[in-house]
Amino acid sequence: MCHKTHEEAEGDDDLAYFDCLPDALLLLIFNKLHDLKSLTDCLSVSKRFRSLVPLTDTIFISFPPLPKPSNAAASYINNTLRQVFHNLFLKPLGCFHRLMASPKSTTMSFDISCCHSNGVLRIFKEMKSLHLELPLHGDGELGSSNGASFLQWKADFGSNLRTCIIVGATSFQKCNTFSSSAICSQRKEERVFMEETVLNDDELKLRVIWTISCLIAASTRQNLLKQILADNPNIPMLERVVISDANKQGMFSMGKEELVEMRNSINTKQEASSSSMERSPVPEVNMKLWYLPMLDLPDSGYVMKGATLVLIRPVVDGMIENNSDDPLVGDEKPFSEAVREMIKVKKSYLMTMSSF
Repeated sequence: MCHKTHEEAEGDDDLAYFDCLPDALLLLIFNKLHDLKSLTDCLSVSKRFRSLVPLTDTIFISFPPLPKPSNAAASYINNTLRQVFHNLFLKPLGCFHRLMASPKSTTMSFDISCCHSNGVLRIFKEMKSLHLELPLHGDGELGSSNGASFLQWKADFGSNLRTCIIVGATSFQKCNTFSSSAICSQRKEERVFMEETVLNDDELKLRVIWTISCLIAASTRQNLLKQILADNPNIPMLERVVISDANKQGMFSMGKEELVEMRNSINTKQEASSSSMERSPVPEVNMKLWYLPMLDLPDSGYVMKGATLVLIRPVVDGMIENNSDDPLVGDEKPFSEAVREMIKVKKSYLMTMSSF
């Protein structure tokens, strides 16, 4: 409520104009602001702000990297991939074993203290939407050391993995706008021929390594969320969680029902004792892989070489159906355009990967 009329306040340079705004409008502003650091700064502005800020229901947190990031997680992933790559030469793809047991102790390379039980996140008891953004990876983009010029993934979780979609390519370049129409027309005629192209063993193994890298990244984010929910049981209204990264390579997401499922599966004491674990186990999954030597993305204006699409679901959920309308695909280009084009390819590879 505004405590002064316009006439009374005329000439008063100290008028707090925000005092004239209703609480509902201030909350709308705070929800649009949504950045945790900015909202935390607002707590010290006034008593009114301090009482309203905790009612914000949309929060965004960009985790800052630690001054001296640990190399434990990177070493763990590299060692894991070496073991898997070695195993691929010795055993069929469908016979993965538990090669990737979590390390006894690892340290996160970013600061999540704001999400601990004594952190500032605990005051937002009305929170419905939470978006976490992880910092840039110290060793470069995911897959860059394994021949991937483009690699993006999206994963949907409940208490365990539900769906994961991965798009990768060995080359990803902007299309020449002056010649793209002619090129695209020519390549449409070549599409049938390209669809019959068979991946050799080395190319297939490389794409399995891309897949494992993405699944490790997704399960790491699942474990991070479990720890946050275990530390913050006082945010029961949470309906949506997204965990992305500054590279915009991966997106972990959970809706209201999935969050309830995860909460019910969490043993608070167990999560607290295992807080040093790098990731959660990945269940046994079915994988369906599509491949094209070259893929034009006219709407996005890019051309992919070695284009690859992988759909992943737990074995318990049955065989994978071709569904380009899955909400997880989204509308973000070039990812969504690549998924919708690749899923039209008739030839695909089916594999099963054991839990790891």
